[in-house]
Amino acid sequence: MRRACFISLLVLLCACRQSAGPDRNTKKLLDELDGYVQAREMYMVRKKDRMSAMTKLLEQTNDPERRFDLEMNIADEYFSFSFDSTQTYYKHCMQLAEADPVRSNDVKLRLGHLYAKAGNYMEAYNLFYGQIDTATLTDAQKADYLLYLYDFSRDLGGNSGLVDRFSVPSDRPYRDSLLKILPVDSEAWRSLLRDKFLDGQNLAAADSIARILLSDLRQEDRSFAIHAYYRSEIADRSGSSGESLLWLVKSAESDIINAVKDYASLTVVAQRILSSDVERSFRYLRIAQEDALMYNAKLRPWQISRSLMDVENAYSARREKSKEMTKSILILLIILAVALSLITWYSLNRTVKLTKLRRELENAYTRLEVANITLNDLNLRISKADRVKEDFILRFLEDLSDEISIFRSEDNRYRNLLKQGKSNELLKELAFSGRSEKAKDRFYEAFDETFLGMYPDFVEQFNSLLRQDARLSPPKGRLNTELRIFALIRLGVDDSKKIASMLDYSLSTIYNYKVAVKNSALEDRDGFEQRVKNLGK
Repeated sequence: MRRACFISLLVLLCACRQSAGPDRNTKKLLDELDGYVQAREMYMVRKKDRMSAMTKLLEQTNDPERRFDLEMNIADEYFSFSFDSTQTYYKHCMQLAEADPVRSNDVKLRLGHLYAKAGNYMEAYNLFYGQIDTATLTDAQKADYLLYLYDFSRDLGGNSGLVDRFSVPSDRPYRDSLLKILPVDSEAWRSLLRDKFLDGQNLAAADSIARILLSDLRQEDRSFAIHAYYRSEIADRSGSSGESLLWLVKSAESDIINAVKDYASLTVVAQRILSSDVERSFRYLRIAQEDALMYNAKLRPWQISRSLMDVENAYSARREKSKEMTKSILILLIILAVALSLITWYSLNRTVKLTKLRRELENAYTRLEVANITLNDLNLRISKADRVKEDFILRFLEDLSDEISIFRSEDNRYRNLLKQGKSNELLKELAFSGRSEKAKDRFYEAFDETFLGMYPDFVEQFNSLLRQDARLSPPKGRLNTELRIFALIRLGVDDSKKIASMLDYSLSTIYNYKVAVKNSALEDRDGFEQRVKNLGK
């Protein structure tokens, strides 16, 4: 009964310190994305070094035509990194190409495309429909012009309230024309065909085209992020949420690798995980907002800010869930109190029986020694075990009360910050809160103290099962990871998955620790766990 009660307490502690989080596959995927996020600075430095090298080459060139080509390349490099720098280079190229209609049209087309992608729709509209003479365009430029108008029309269609302000035709006529003039099986042609299938809800065909577009690309390629984003959208429409998130994360990773600052994938990832991982969602949104402000586009920061409006709903839902959890904990505490009362009654009853047995043994075996332990020692152990139980119950109730108070105080503060519009301050607090790690440390401390209170000789007895060179030396009064794993086994927890869940480790970590310890056993390793279960009996 003692063992069952102790395991129930451990489960209750785990329930108190954990909230509903992402499943294992999602967490692994997001952990991988976090690795790329942490390396953002390295990728950005690499990007700046490449642009710096191109700029130095430009400084060494005086030929106008050569300078035009170099500045166009630099502008293309800046296109998804800095709106202001890209615009500056394009406008300077326009001055260099005043006497050359073909080059001038090239610059106007790309500048209009830049305005459209950055949300400067009025500037894009005026340039596309007022400053470009289509009669002077080459065949290749006409294809680019139609392609940019197609993108412009789709971007306007994706932002309600803007379409009526501009007299821009639907994207379909542009797409139909482009499918006739673009080279078949080119990347642009396949992208248009994918969009056509997607608009027609032919998801299987759209997915096939998306797979082909990604087949020859790596994450280091700039277009990988775009095609991966569409692959995610197709999977989402097909009802495959796991695959959708997978490609969305790959798209975000590609944006980070290429130091792209004007993107959508990371923001969408943050929206997807908001209900299950609020802290990580806020961290991604903060990064996306910083990058959008650095890029200086008009539309993207506003879109990201709208995502923050969902935060209050997420916190409200979590508060309701916390209330329900509190009710459940109270019920468990009542059950636990009843169970502890039964244990107390059982202990008292056992003490009476042991006292009677002691008297009988004293009368019957006056001259015999009782296997290295006296009855006084037995009474002392029983008394000590009872004190350990009482101390643990009091500490558990105090820790539970303190943790509930801390979480309630933090939630109230976060809500006030949101109401006051201090989203940046809220994001900073969430990024450095670390309360889950603190709760885990408190859990480990409570586990170590309670277990060693019940089994004070466990470490010494456990080391007696190992070779001399493999024995463990944890800090005084604490257990290390290996000892916690086998302490749970001593308590009857055989399932490695349950051990991993209770100690907040991966299943492979638990397996590796168990194998390493068993390999150091004095006797056969197959019976090692059973020998651990017999310790202290």
